Amino acid sequence: MKRLGLAAFGLFLGFGSMSAQNAYDALNISREDPVMGTARYSAMAGAFGALGANASTMKDNPAGLGVYSKWDLTFTPNVYVTNDNSLGCSVNNFGLIINFGNSGKRNGYVTSSFGIGYSRLKNFKSYSSVVMRNKTTSMTDDMVDKASFAVKNSAQQLGLLNEEWNPILAEGEKIDTRVRFKENGGIGEWDFSYGMNVSNRFYWGIGLGVTSLDYTQLTNYDEIFYNPDENWYLDNYYEATGSGFNFKLGAIARVTDFFRVGLAFHTPTFWTIDQYTDQNMDYNDINASHRGTEISATDLSYSLQTPLKLQASLGFVIGKRAIIGLEYQFADYSAMRLTDVDGDVYGYEGSHWTARYADFDESEEKDRINEYMNATHTIKAGAEINIVKGFAGRLGAAYVTKPVKDEAAKELWYSSDYPVSLPKETLYLTGGLGYRGECFYADMALVYKRQANMLYDYLPADKAISDDGNNNMNIMATIGWKF
Repeated sequence: MKRLGLAAFGLFLGFGSMSAQNAYDALNISREDPVMGTARYSAMAGAFGALGANASTMKDNPAGLGVYSKWDLTFTPNVYVTNDNSLGCSVNNFGLIINFGNSGKRNGYVTSSFGIGYSRLKNFKSYSSVVMRNKTTSMTDDMVDKASFAVKNSAQQLGLLNEEWNPILAEGEKIDTRVRFKENGGIGEWDFSYGMNVSNRFYWGIGLGVTSLDYTQLTNYDEIFYNPDENWYLDNYYEATGSGFNFKLGAIARVTDFFRVGLAFHTPTFWTIDQYTDQNMDYNDINASHRGTEISATDLSYSLQTPLKLQASLGFVIGKRAIIGLEYQFADYSAMRLTDVDGDVYGYEGSHWTARYADFDESEEKDRINEYMNATHTIKAGAEINIVKGFAGRLGAAYVTKPVKDEAAKELWYSSDYPVSLPKETLYLTGGLGYRGECFYADMALVYKRQANMLYDYLPADKAISDDGNNNMNIMATIGWKF
């Protein structure tokens, strides 16, 4: 999801206030890529909740640890190609499963395992650029009514607005505009989980997840007049770091040797976020007496509560020939909460650079989140077929419904003086191959992701400037030992 807020955390409605855009930053941090993990897990689109015995099940259903009968050590590097064909790399998964041995009993406690695992929940790396030519409207047309005081004041000082606060763009004059996004960073999670096997029919597990966030984004809005001396830009930089924790509880019932049912519950992740932003503006009129400079900034910390998650899954084991996984996950993003905002907002008040304490209305933000965020439904399906002894092929697909309501971009409660991209549905197509030996195993997987987005140059707006989605490809390999 592209830059969705906090770049001017509270500066576009007026100096010192907090903005409704906070909801979109919360969404950006709360959403994950649900199919990323070990290569075997990813090749089956993450539909492992009722199957278990895979290191990545710790982040979904810790009861999967109860299915283990051996120790497991696994490592999964990942290379990904972004929508602008640039390359990135990350560690998708690291896992160590410690099995405590078989009790020799058929009823009651049989065995249990403790797992330590790292999962890359999301990669943010992307770059997008959209050019629009021969436009007859400018952001300056809406600055007086919708822009922050910092932007509006600087626009007048730079000469984009005259003394009567009217834009200098002449009636009927045409312009070109360019919108650019650049993102980097990711979200990771360390899981510490325990799972138990009871009578080889029931498995339960519990886990603690410790999350980390590292994210940066630069958003550029440019207007190019046909007079080459009259071009201007508005740049927004955003940086966020944070840590959080959550708990997971899961169970798997082995109804028959062929059929298994899994259930899991994830508490909200309780984040503590530190963020810094700044906003810069310049106008290239050679006759202007003022040059562009930093016009606003924030230095804040806040708490974020993501939605809880409910997961149900089915597993089918067809002898030693194949396995099939089906999974459903529910997350209601209208349940997100932003609290404990603390810090300062900086900007020009008149001709002076001034700091004010951040003013944030939690109940108002809660109402906005409730009204404009959706509950999402994630559906996963995956299959593995043993081709010959030791070698298997895998296919999968996953679909995630849109987390933001359609009317969010049009309503007047939300204004922005910089570009915004609202996420819609997400589709994943996956596949891979695997080798299993006595102790050593190796897998590879490809994951294609299609994220639909609606891109707006600024809000509110009735029509997006682009509805092109972002595509990326993940190529990963797992090596592991079971002993």
